[in-house]
Amino acid sequence: MGDDILKHDLASDSNPENQQQREGVITVVLTADNHLGYTGFGQHPRKREERQQRLRHAFQQATDFAIVQGVDLFIQAGDLFDTTVPDERDRSFVAERLAQLKQAGVQAFALGGVHDTPTSAQSLLGDTTPAPQMSYARLGALQYLSPTHKNASQQLEPVMVDVRGTTVGICGLGVLAGQVGDPMADLQVQLEIERADIPLLVLHAPIEGLTVGSSLLDTRAAVAQNSIRKQSFFSYILAGYHHNHSQLQIGQTAVIVAGATQYIDFSTPDQAPGFVFLGLAADGVRWCNHISVDALSMHSLAISTEELWPADSTSSPTDIMLERLRPLCKDDAMILLRLHGELTRSAYHQLDLNQIRRYGEEHCFALAIDDSALSVSNEELPVSLEAGERLSLQEELSSLADDWIASSTDEAEQRALNFTKEELLLAIDELKSRQ
Repeated sequence: MGDDILKHDLASDSNPENQQQREGVITVVLTADNHLGYTGFGQHPRKREERQQRLRHAFQQATDFAIVQGVDLFIQAGDLFDTTVPDERDRSFVAERLAQLKQAGVQAFALGGVHDTPTSAQSLLGDTTPAPQMSYARLGALQYLSPTHKNASQQLEPVMVDVRGTTVGICGLGVLAGQVGDPMADLQVQLEIERADIPLLVLHAPIEGLTVGSSLLDTRAAVAQNSIRKQSFFSYILAGYHHNHSQLQIGQTAVIVAGATQYIDFSTPDQAPGFVFLGLAADGVRWCNHISVDALSMHSLAISTEELWPADSTSSPTDIMLERLRPLCKDDAMILLRLHGELTRSAYHQLDLNQIRRYGEEHCFALAIDDSALSVSNEELPVSLEAGERLSLQEELSSLADDWIASSTDEAEQRALNFTKEELLLAIDELKSRQ
């Protein structure tokens, strides 16, 4: 959890000179996309339970860090929960963490996210359950920032906070599943924000130019970078939604993306999950440290079709894939196997991907197979094939899904179809294992 950074900052804070230097600096722990309650698809119950424990532990590392550092603000920028109806265990866990923050004098703020904010469609179906964070807000454990405002002409209302004589103005804005357009286009904010020394926006939405890195619910709503440049209200945007941490300057605005606290999918293999420790002043960011948390390891393995049928090998293509996977498979490893190249349809069905999935289920925490870069042709290639194969249900589904993916020209649709295919194949495997 970045113990060296923690020890360094604690030593620095004990120095009276450094305390004086921090006058006018607001300290913040920023976290987002904690996705408490996320289970993953097709996983064994033991692994689902371990995943949920890791999600809670990561969030606790963020709150513990905030308490030890004695920060001024703890800001959660959306998708604290993975659902609008978290179970009692997750609700109670968050209540305990917020109580500890309040006892330590840390003010907490939370923005509703895509996953944990009830939508208008749910209301039409008779579901009037409020966002789960509202129960904590009613008890005074945090300030809840609604991600949406009713119409484009409605002004965002800032929450004004005094921190040792420095006024911080905080607004929240986000998108919901199914929403379209740019939520920051023609943004209006109440004039009260002008008296803030540090005006900041907590955002949960896709930002143009950043890798999505989260479940693709709907990407038709996104914040254009030009909208950030044009707005004159906020010096800082503290953002969630994207699962990669990043820091960038867009016009006069410093944009800091928290990143997820655990791997949720395989979209961010190059960056460790964590949260952000910030020092903000009226004249700019004093520091921005990404603090890694305890997490599963993630590996990506790419195998080309040429490697599966080498001229000098008698091994089957499935055995070759298993041989390449074995060194990576550990109990705490998440592995993405990417297959790419050109194959005939009959050669494709020689690949026993179900055997690969079963091996992954037994020998690592999670294994996903991405064959979206495979080109499947009806023409025979110079490959030794066995004739008269009888296709299994999994192979037929996979073949049909591959045809749909190949016919789509939309990248988001291709990824969604591939995700659905993997879910169906894993569900069939799970049903078979029960028989």
